[in-house]
Amino acid sequence: MSITEQIHSTPAEPVERSARPWGWLVMVASAIGIVSGSITVVDKIALLKDPAAGSFCDISSTVGCTPVLLAWQSSVLGPPNALLGVIMFAILGTAGAVVATGGRLVAGFHAAMLGLSVFFAAFLTWYMFEVAYSIGSLCPFCTVCAAAVLTTVVGTNRMVAAHGTGGPQRLATRLATGSWDVLIVVGWGAIIAAMLVSGIWF
Repeated sequence: MSITEQIHSTPAEPVERSARPWGWLVMVASAIGIVSGSITVVDKIALLKDPAAGSFCDISSTVGCTPVLLAWQSSVLGPPNALLGVIMFAILGTAGAVVATGGRLVAGFHAAMLGLSVFFAAFLTWYMFEVAYSIGSLCPFCTVCAAAVLTTVVGTNRMVAAHGTGGPQRLATRLATGSWDVLIVVGWGAIIAAMLVSGIWF
């Protein structure tokens, strides 16, 4: 066996095995996000046709989808936020499925997926801020999507640590060491939860 063959064959299997669980995590979280986002899109279309009908998920004056989906913030970029979310979840979920089944993504694509998930999480943080302090009603499906996005941040970071190259891999590895990425995401989620509670109920 040549030196080139050894380089490409020896370390590949353990790297792939270490990345597979995180690929599954990203794929499952994305699937949950797609289902939740699709329900939200259908609900928003129904509300646009008949705003007076209300949403099926309206539970109380502080928990319900109607005020959120009819607010301008729910379509800040033009299309419904939920529709954009479904597209992003589909991209992330596809990448996760490739890794979960033992495949390898093109070099640098992992880092792009991590950037996408972080951007998506930042956008949802802004949206949750608006929900809490401007709209004043909690949308259950939007909350599920936010949790799914934060989960993909951890999963994609671990995939970059296992499969990435260069600076992104070194940064991802540092964050994965000691589970700093998990702690960051848990803290991020706690901040979002605190915003929702303080803005809607206090």
